[in-house]
Amino acid sequence: MKKYILFLLILTINFSFSQKSKEQKIDSLKIELSHAKEDTLKVKTLNRLSSLNYYRDSNLSLKYANSAQLLSQKLGYKNGIGYAYDNIGIYYWLKADFPKALDYMYKALKIHENANDKKGIAGSNNGLGTIYVEFENYKLAIACYTKALKVSQEIKDQKSIATYLNNIGDVYLRMKDYPKALHYFDKAAKMNGFKKNSFESGLNYTNIGITYNFLKQYKKSIEATNKSISIYKNDSSLHNGFNKIELGKSYYFLALEEQNKTNKEKLLQKSLDYVNESMLTFKKQKSLIDIRDAYLYLSKIKKAQGKNLEALNFYEKNTNLNDSIFSNENKIQIALLKSQREIELRDKKIEIQNLKIKNASRKVYLLITITVGVIILSALFLSLYLAKRKTNQLLNDKNKIISTINSQKDKFFSIIAHDLRGPFNGFLGLSELLAEDLDNMTKEEIQFAAVSMKSSATNLFQLLENLLEWSRMEQGLIPFTPKENELDTVVSECVVTLQDVANKKDIQISTYIPESMVVYADNNILHAVIRNILSNAIKFTPKGGTIHIQAKEDDKNTTISITDTGIGMNSKMIENIFRLDVQTNRNGTNDEPSTGLGLILCKEFIEKHGGEIWVESEEGKGTTFNIVFPKK
Repeated sequence: MKKYILFLLILTINFSFSQKSKEQKIDSLKIELSHAKEDTLKVKTLNRLSSLNYYRDSNLSLKYANSAQLLSQKLGYKNGIGYAYDNIGIYYWLKADFPKALDYMYKALKIHENANDKKGIAGSNNGLGTIYVEFENYKLAIACYTKALKVSQEIKDQKSIATYLNNIGDVYLRMKDYPKALHYFDKAAKMNGFKKNSFESGLNYTNIGITYNFLKQYKKSIEATNKSISIYKNDSSLHNGFNKIELGKSYYFLALEEQNKTNKEKLLQKSLDYVNESMLTFKKQKSLIDIRDAYLYLSKIKKAQGKNLEALNFYEKNTNLNDSIFSNENKIQIALLKSQREIELRDKKIEIQNLKIKNASRKVYLLITITVGVIILSALFLSLYLAKRKTNQLLNDKNKIISTINSQKDKFFSIIAHDLRGPFNGFLGLSELLAEDLDNMTKEEIQFAAVSMKSSATNLFQLLENLLEWSRMEQGLIPFTPKENELDTVVSECVVTLQDVANKKDIQISTYIPESMVVYADNNILHAVIRNILSNAIKFTPKGGTIHIQAKEDDKNTTISITDTGIGMNSKMIENIFRLDVQTNRNGTNDEPSTGLGLILCKEFIEKHGGEIWVESEEGKGTTFNIVFPKK
């Protein structure tokens, strides 16, 4: 069985041609060679002729490989040398000179790696794996085959992928890991499916059949083996001989398990027929090892049939052949042991060299580690220094901002105190006048004092209300729940609230807002902003003036514009109108009081929504306030 598996493995290394097509290919290549010039094409032809003659004429194969090597050296053609070394390595492997075979394979691999020739790398690794199988170094064999498989997968070489899967399966079969062997043979068969009924597919199914017999799944073995036979058909080579003896074994084992006597006899007869068919092929091909195995199973079948004399006769033939083969195998085994010893000695030398390299590498790594450590520490210290400097700068900036804010608030409260003092002084003066001279005052004087006191009280109330709103805003106490609002409705409500004030000044308010337009904002804040700006527009518009409220929208924003025909503002007022630290308040056209705080509140309310407010104005020509609310 060991020799049988080895033969199936060898076949996968070579190109797969039937004997007839191989001869035709060789003749064709010889014609090409006779017409080829001394260039790389001639080297390729020589290497292909070498590979086709591995089993046909190994000495001729070596001759072609040596010619390819010499011509490649003359041309400086590295790839040609690499493939020539591959072929020479296979020649020495066939001759059981395994140290030389390994040497040439490793030389070939180095050349292919330097040239980044993926197909060459895969082929050399496959060759190395096959040589390591001879030494039963299955771990190294699988490593080499796996490398060959991985490289072939990179270049998507389906035929080679199937070959290397088959070879890995063969190693697991030798290791008696039958489930793994079956897994790889099955994958190889599926991969070879791209080329229906190919030689390789037949080989895969033969291996699957062998594995199923080891797993004692004899019916599955028969099914797989029959697939292989259907692919090879009437091929008279050893392949069908292997298939026939495998079928004979399967039916023999099934017969041993069969309880029914009639069925058992039928199975034994089938087994006998298949083994006899395989014997004809083995004798034709003069394969003594396979003839020996066939005699052994003929002996077992005859014994199971109760034909003991015939069984003994076949057993004696098996024993005689075994003695002859054993003597020859001993010679081969001695050569193998000698080769293995040479390889082990070489491996020891390589190991010592690697230890020296490793020791030198450790010193280099230590130096690199120290250097990297110093760089990292330096980088860390630099990072800490920069972070500290950045933090200090940030603190300085924050201190400046806080200082500016405090300064602005001081000025703001100074302005507020001034604004409060005026109305309070007027209010106190009038109340004092009423308290002291009420009996001496006429009705008109009392009415004038009362109206003035009401104006002062209204001014104070508005100022205090704005101060309260601003304070609540600064502390984050104002509820904030933005949602979609119908803008036309909100504006109408604000206009109604201030309509009486506008009517007293004969001011006409007109709106141009589509009914379907919505604005995404807090409802209370939206009312406060529009009401405040509209109130300012009325305050600073003379009698008979007009105010227009309109809106437009795009994909991102809703813009509200409130335009009046009032007294307008100069550029300095526009610049300072939203500042806390500058006093910008002035009386309206009917001497209405103003604090200037309302617009500052409006700006903060709008910015809380992520929006913006700006003013366009010219002194004596009116003012437009533009308010933008984002849609989200």
